[in-house]
Amino acid sequence: MDGQLSPPLFTAALLILLSLLVAGCQPLPRTEITVPSPEKELPVLAVAGADHYQVVPERSEARVYVYRGGPLAEYGHNHVMVAGDMTGDIYLAPEFHDSGFALTIPVAGLAVDPPAVRRQEGGAFGIELSAQAVADTRENMLGPQVLNAAEYPTIELRSRTLTGPPWQPDITFRLRLRGADRELTVPVAVEGRGELLTATGEFSIRQSEFGIAPFSILGGGLRVKDEVRIKFRVVATRASRVEEGDADKRE
Repeated sequence: MDGQLSPPLFTAALLILLSLLVAGCQPLPRTEITVPSPEKELPVLAVAGADHYQVVPERSEARVYVYRGGPLAEYGHNHVMVAGDMTGDIYLAPEFHDSGFALTIPVAGLAVDPPAVRRQEGGAFGIELSAQAVADTRENMLGPQVLNAAEYPTIELRSRTLTGPPWQPDITFRLRLRGADRELTVPVAVEGRGELLTATGEFSIRQSEFGIAPFSILGGGLRVKDEVRIKFRVVATRASRVEEGDADKRE
């Protein structure tokens, strides 16, 4: 065969190469996820002397990056969802490692593939999608097979422990998504004190670890990758000081 592949073998090799290239173009930081033990009680948030901060929804945001996969990935699109309706409380304790937070994101408020955000991200997200394509994607992502917004209307995050320096602690928190509780440890950059507090970071999760079967068609030839990346920026303003005798705040 003078060193040449037959047409069927060439096609198979090309598809395998394409799938490897697509899989390799988006390296994601891997975050360890564990199932919390039922007996592990969440710590008190409102400890005496803590500064209570309230999240500013219009200045806070989480972006969820969903990537295409499979041998036919070139026929699909990457997607970005934006959570801009985040609310919650942060308690900055006199002893930093006693600090904590509780955040809530309404699933129905997730914006899917906003054109301005896709342009800002560029690269693999720079392609502008039609209004119908965006509507179909949103319906699928919020539907019963994925986030199931009707049955699980909120995504909740609740801190457990903080370790490391105050400016970049490793925060272990409980993530409740689609009714499943999982615990993650993520490095977070913390800026400011006083009247304004800002926290930024990123991590990755696997949809399957929360009971979600990633979208797939054509026998897996075109699919959504199991692993998604999440980047967040939380801005909060100081509201009050927790006094001795105030009620403890638990989940």
